[in-house]
Amino acid sequence: MTEEILMITWFFVLGAVIGSFLNVVVYRLPQGMSLILPGSHCPACNHRIRWFDNIPIASWLALGGRCRDCRAAISARYLVVEAITACMFALLTTAEFALKGINLPLREIYESGNSGFPRNNPELYAILLYHLLLLCTLLAAAVIEIDRQKPPLRLFVPALAIGVIAPFVWPYLRPVPAWLELPDWTSRILDCAAGLAAGGLLGYIAWRVQGTKSPGGMTWGLLCGGVFLGWQAVCGVAFVISLLALFAAALGKLRKKAGAWPFSLWLYTVTLGWILAWSVIVDLIKRIVD
Repeated sequence: MTEEILMITWFFVLGAVIGSFLNVVVYRLPQGMSLILPGSHCPACNHRIRWFDNIPIASWLALGGRCRDCRAAISARYLVVEAITACMFALLTTAEFALKGINLPLREIYESGNSGFPRNNPELYAILLYHLLLLCTLLAAAVIEIDRQKPPLRLFVPALAIGVIAPFVWPYLRPVPAWLELPDWTSRILDCAAGLAAGGLLGYIAWRVQGTKSPGGMTWGLLCGGVFLGWQAVCGVAFVISLLALFAAALGKLRKKAGAWPFSLWLYTVTLGWILAWSVIVDLIKRIVD
């Protein structure tokens, strides 16, 4: 139990650090700026931020949300993104490491009488990192849209590349195969093709429905979802988002001043919920079908 607590704590801290980097991505990427240079600085006085003022979560709280030098206000969004990312890392580590993938449906290679993934199996770490990469990408896209900007394609390129390539090496990264009872390499190719096709089609539909000149975060996010999670999961996520959109539209008629919730934020939230409840959802579908 001690090992699990240490791992969850370590991933919480790692998540806060990644959240700090996501804040940089959200601010600089839409403006075409480098993510590395210049270093972290106050946007008001351009003073370089000291290392002890750049500790995720803690520094913002210690400084009261203000620059040490010019006392300009620092948006609370920085704190919120770091905290959300840290909690997300801890939550997924609990489910996919400490509880041995309790949230995941078991692919056939593990269905050999075991109740779950083998303890400390490398596959658990790989699946955890795989899902965190997807969710960090979707979270960054959501925050960019909250800032009323369009998430650029290059935000999604690293995730798409890893999402396509990695499962060819480790097929268990997608817990639910595209089709059962197929030879190994045929299954890997079909998993990728089906995920790309479903995510691409749903993304295209989202783009046309939104009526924007070019594809946005929802389009590329759904494509990533199909690649990482498979066609079944991305279709389920899209269906839930459609229901939420209908509900929001109905609520908007009742409350004319209700603010719009960016679709990328819906996509992030529903995808996180789907991953955490994946095994429950699959079991429920099996019961309905049977």
